This record gives sequence, C-alpha cells and structure tokens, in this order.
Amino acid sequence: MSEQKDQSEFNLKKTLESFQKIVHKTAPAASGSYSLIGSILMFTFLGWCIDQNSTLSPKGILCGVFFGLIIGFYLLFKSIKTQKY
Repeated sequence: MSEQKDQSEFNLKKTLESFQKIVHKTAPAASGSYSLIGSILMFTFLGWCIDQNSTLSPKGILCGVFFGLIIGFYLLFKSIKTQKY
C-alpha cells in the first residue's frame, strides 16, 4: 500500500515540475498578451471619454483603438523578443 502511495506522490511531483517549467517558458508571451489587451482597453476607454466630452463622436474611440493596437503590439513584440529559447 505504501509503495503505491510513494509512486502516486512521485507522479504528482513530476507533473507539477513539468507544469512549472511550461509556465516559466510561456511567461513572457503571457505578459505581452496581457499588455496588448490592457492597452487596447485603456486607449479605447480614453477615446470613449474624449467622445463623451466633445463633438468628435466616433473619432475618439477609433483613435483610441488604433493607438491601443500600435502600443499593445509593440509591447507584445518587445516581450517576446526578450524570450530566449
């Protein structure tokens, strides 16, 4: 019974170590994608606020999305570029 318990603990430890290695390798890409999503949302919201306080109705959101995409993709490529394989 104890031999089976030792084997299952070994398998769990091996699985968790493997998962940790995968997460460690993908961290820069995850960080870059979060930066992309965050910048798009932030600049879109900023464009919406500009639209609410002026008469530039669709132009603020469009500019916000455009700048969010540009800055987000820059941050994504920058974080992936630092990844060493």
